[in-house]
Amino acid sequence: MFVAREISADHKDLIHDVSYDFHGRRMATCSSDQSVKVWDLGEDGEWRCTANWKTHSGSVWKVTWAHPEFGQVLASCSFDRTVAVWEEQGKTCSSSYMLDRLFVKRTSLVDSRTSVTDVKFAPRHLGLQLATCSKDGTVRIYEAPDVMNLSQWSLQHEIQCKLSCSCVSWNPSRSAEQLYFNKDIN
Repeated sequence: MFVAREISADHKDLIHDVSYDFHGRRMATCSSDQSVKVWDLGEDGEWRCTANWKTHSGSVWKVTWAHPEFGQVLASCSFDRTVAVWEEQGKTCSSSYMLDRLFVKRTSLVDSRTSVTDVKFAPRHLGLQLATCSKDGTVRIYEAPDVMNLSQWSLQHEIQCKLSCSCVSWNPSRSAEQLYFNKDIN
C-alpha cells in the first residue's frame, strides 16, 4: 500500500534532490541553501532530521548514498564545481537542534571547471566508485582504492561529451562487464 507523507524539511531555499539509502530507512536532502540534511525513519513512521550541515559554497544539486557495505557514506555535488564525500562518525551532543549524527568530510574532488550537476555511487559489485558529470560535458569516474581510507580517491576515467551533462547513471546489472559510452561520430 502506498502512503504519501509530508515532512517539513525546513531548508532555507529550494530543495534539489532527495536520496534514500539502500534500506529505505534513511534519506538525505540537499538544497540551494548549501546544506545537506539526513533523516531517519522512526519506529512511529515519522521522519526525524538527525544531521544538518553546510556542505558547499554554492547550491547543492545532488546527494547520493553509497551501499551500506561501505559504511554510512554520502556524496554531494554543487554549483561550486566540487564533489564532497561524507562519512558518518557517530553522535554529537547538539541537543538544542535535536540532531545526533555527525558527518565528516573525507575528501573534496575538485577536477571540474564548471558546476557539477550529478553524482552517483556505483553498484556495490563494482567496488567503491563514484561517477560525476558537469556542465562542461565531462563525465568522471573516481575510485577509492582503500575503502577504509575515504580521503584518497583516484580519477579512473574522464570522458568528454559534446554537450552539457545534467545526469549520470550506472547499469546495475552484474552481467555487464564494461561501461560503455555512446559518443557522436562525425
